[in-house]
Amino acid sequence: MLRNLYLCFLLFIFVLSLSAEDFPLGKLIQDGPATPEQISLYLPVTGELDESIIAHVKYKKDGTSKWLIGHPLHRIRPAATGRKAPKKAYAGVLWDLTSGTTYNIEVTLKKGDISSVKKISLKTRTLPPVTGKATTKIAASSTSAQIQSIWNAAKPGDIIEFANGTYNVDRLQFKTSGSIDKPIVIRGESREGVILKDVKGNIIQVLECSYITLENLTLEGSGKDSGTKSASKAVSFWTASQPQVNFTFRNLNIRGVDMGIMASKAIRGVLIYDNTFNGNNLWKREIITTNSTWNDDGIRIPGQGNSCFNNTFYGFGDCLAMNDRVFNVGVHFFRNDILMTGDDAFEGDYGHRNITFYDNRIQNSQTFISMDPMLGGPVFCFRNISINTGRGPYKLNNKNTGLFIYNNTVVRTNGFGSGKSWGWVQFNNGPLVAWGYCNNLLIWHGKGNTFAMESRGQNPLDFTNNGWYPDKSFWWTGTGGSARSMDAVRKKLPATKPVFGKSTKRHENDIIIGANQFAEEIKLGPDFLTEIKKQYIPKLSKKSKALGAGVAIPAVTDGFTGKAPDIGAVITGRKNPEWGDRSQSKK
Repeated sequence: MLRNLYLCFLLFIFVLSLSAEDFPLGKLIQDGPATPEQISLYLPVTGELDESIIAHVKYKKDGTSKWLIGHPLHRIRPAATGRKAPKKAYAGVLWDLTSGTTYNIEVTLKKGDISSVKKISLKTRTLPPVTGKATTKIAASSTSAQIQSIWNAAKPGDIIEFANGTYNVDRLQFKTSGSIDKPIVIRGESREGVILKDVKGNIIQVLECSYITLENLTLEGSGKDSGTKSASKAVSFWTASQPQVNFTFRNLNIRGVDMGIMASKAIRGVLIYDNTFNGNNLWKREIITTNSTWNDDGIRIPGQGNSCFNNTFYGFGDCLAMNDRVFNVGVHFFRNDILMTGDDAFEGDYGHRNITFYDNRIQNSQTFISMDPMLGGPVFCFRNISINTGRGPYKLNNKNTGLFIYNNTVVRTNGFGSGKSWGWVQFNNGPLVAWGYCNNLLIWHGKGNTFAMESRGQNPLDFTNNGWYPDKSFWWTGTGGSARSMDAVRKKLPATKPVFGKSTKRHENDIIIGANQFAEEIKLGPDFLTEIKKQYIPKLSKKSKALGAGVAIPAVTDGFTGKAPDIGAVITGRKNPEWGDRSQSKK
């Protein structure tokens, strides 16, 4: 009898252990280096696990009691990913965080009576402090060779300051490293008064070194567009054998260059903020309808733990980008103001996971967002404004998964190429699986039809609560049918499984809206060639049907007022971001 009771007790303990941790999961970790306003998470899946199980996230500041709900982690699906398949895992990002702050995080998976809770405490990166008194000063009469000699002799903690003046330089190089606690600082006496000018090629090349801050001066290039040669570069990272780590670029004017700050191999912990970039491209037909701008990246920061925020851009090609053949993880682009760019505003191509693009404002681009492809995801693109795209808003080419596009506002007119006859057309360049498109606003003033999605797959999928103009043909070629109106196609489409939401029907709660939905009318030209110079904030008018027509999305629509969040980037109840270079706006 006692033996049977003992066996029952052991069985009870075994069942309890199963119910507590029966999911094949590894350790919840921080994914890549810390960044100032995000925490990237990665949770390995170590065995067979139903892909439909959602990993819910909550978090709070350490020492406080108020928990907040984060966006659920994305389940990485190797079979839905092109190229070399990633490992099975969950991944995701917390955003809108405070720099230099510790957060307690819990991730919960549950199915029936079985659940698993993973806990971790992580700290966001502290922004580099204001620098102190200069230890070395560079005289206004200094030659390029003299400047290089001073830089070569720099030691950790040195603060090197240029006196006001224009310095004609020739490919200056960063060669020596600071340390994590004592970076080398190179700065100007004043931002407008110190000009490092190189009309030939790289103004600054970064060799195999780390822990350097460049601030408070102007970099000036050739001032002449070199086409696809992209000869004039502000800062170019040499393809070192080891990643260059912890570079900060802030309070800079960068002008007259084909490329801004660019790397081709992995860099880590790079911060680019409060700068103004002016490239060599113009919004002219002979430039923006050819390949002339395609190599002119404004920012290219492949690698891990890099952040580009609160910058103002004009005159590049792919304005914000990573690079191919690099493991791109935890790279973030937010609150940038792009006035004109000749190709993709955000080229998310080749990102692997935990990439974000949010709270940016773009006017005059050829493509708003490109994912060609993402390599497993997730990438989160939300609360962005895009006005006057030439080719089209979204390019989701190749075999793709883990793309989450929320609360964006797109207003466009007659374009060219793929953007000539459709408000948005996605050709069948590979299947789309496990992705989301919710709360987005697309207003199309051009000739032709509204929307065509030809990519196969489309299951699971969240595609709800979007606003469209006009109601003129909606196609889901190959995955459900096409029709001349949204309501007609919605009735044709078969059921799908959701990713995070509850809807099993594409276009559920989508609405048709009018041509002008905003408190201030957005005035476009007859076609995309009319450059839009007025900077708009597309706040919905009081009569807009898009008000309160969205669905609540954790961490995206937080703070909304009313019965439900609005469709589009400007959400009632949420404070608008401060777009672009903050140091210039305060003058």
